[in-house]
Amino acid sequence: MTIFWNDLHNAICTTLKREIPAIQTCEVYPAIRKELVAPAVFVELASLEPGKDAGTEELALKARFEARIVIDSTVENASIIVRALAAEVAKVVNKNTFNMNISPGEFLSAEVDGFRPELDAYSVWLVEWAHEVHVGQSTNHTEYASNSGPKPPNTPNTCVGCVWCLCGV
Repeated sequence: MTIFWNDLHNAICTTLKREIPAIQTCEVYPAIRKELVAPAVFVELASLEPGKDAGTEELALKARFEARIVIDSTVENASIIVRALAAEVAKVVNKNTFNMNISPGEFLSAEVDGFRPELDAYSVWLVEWAHEVHVGQSTNHTEYASNSGPKPPNTPNTCVGCVWCLCGV
């Protein structure tokens, strides 16, 4: 299960850097340093909330992610640049599955973020979005195999990642 979450975080950063060439640094759960290469994006899984129960004995979760867009505040037009990058991040994460078997991203909000004292020297905006994931073993494996989209394998005890049963397909 850890591999799924690690792969998802890495897929988010890889996609953001590919789709937004201005991003110089993209890290997950970064150790904030005194100096960083900006523009930077820091990605974190912020919370897990109840999701929509699929009736398969899996735990349905709404995984809420945060991306902090960090710009050196001394750069000319830093306030505009950070907002423009926040809008670009929102555009990329919205409806994106990052080639993982999760629901398409649902953009929730983007706003100034002043809650990280270690980033006070920077202009920071926070983008939030969510994905639906199901964790655990599906008791209804064959029913979902008939749906369009990824097909779960024949061995239900291998579930670790797809939208329906987290089988990793």
